[in-house]
Amino acid sequence: MPRSTRIKDDYGIYYIKQQGGFQRNLFQNEYDRNKFLSILMESKENNDFILYAYCITNENEYTLILNANGSDISKIMKGINISYAMYVNQSGSLYRDRYKSNLIKDRDTLLNLIITIHEREHNTDSIYNSHCFYSRDTLSDSKLIDKRDIELFLMDETCFRQSRDCKNCINTQVEAALELKNVASSKGLSVEDLLKPNSVRNTLIKEFRKKSTLSLKDLGEVFGGLSESSICKILKCKELPEERNEGKVNES
Repeated sequence: MPRSTRIKDDYGIYYIKQQGGFQRNLFQNEYDRNKFLSILMESKENNDFILYAYCITNENEYTLILNANGSDISKIMKGINISYAMYVNQSGSLYRDRYKSNLIKDRDTLLNLIITIHEREHNTDSIYNSHCFYSRDTLSDSKLIDKRDIELFLMDETCFRQSRDCKNCINTQVEAALELKNVASSKGLSVEDLLKPNSVRNTLIKEFRKKSTLSLKDLGEVFGGLSESSICKILKCKELPEERNEGKVNES
């Protein structure tokens, strides 16, 4: 029976499941699991994807929720699986079949899948399930789990859609600054003068959010050093949990 064609979106958010074969379990001990997390971190740094959740507590299966963030999901998964198979170094196939991937299309599905993954781990201190980073009122800082993005997605559907709908985007602060300079030049203004009216600045921030993959922090720096909270308010996202009730000046 022929394999079905995968639905691919370079800015899509995916639920990934990979099962091991029958000769050897994927994870035999904590050394295997630690090595897998190391490979996952290395792939994240190389491919710049965004990781929202993972579970490697099952001895013969792992699950991930990640945003390809402009990278090819097939390339990401091929790199992870080949690297781990090389570490195991067994004869025969380590995996039962190719990985399964489902494209997540809305915030509620994303939230429910994260909850499902986290329900598998009752020990909230285990690093082998991302539940340990979600165990407090706000997400713990982690190099693996992308705190800001997931907080925004869970709070505001608009931010979720903007991340998924971005095609041919501005991907770096340098590109954004150059585009902003071009906009200013077309109007015969400096960037500083262009951004003086808050209404103009806010409109440009919204436009750049739609056509870029920049984080709120990146956008804030491009637009004169605004805080993430201020950018979020301009985009009409809800306030970030750790920035509520701190008496910050509204810069919008």
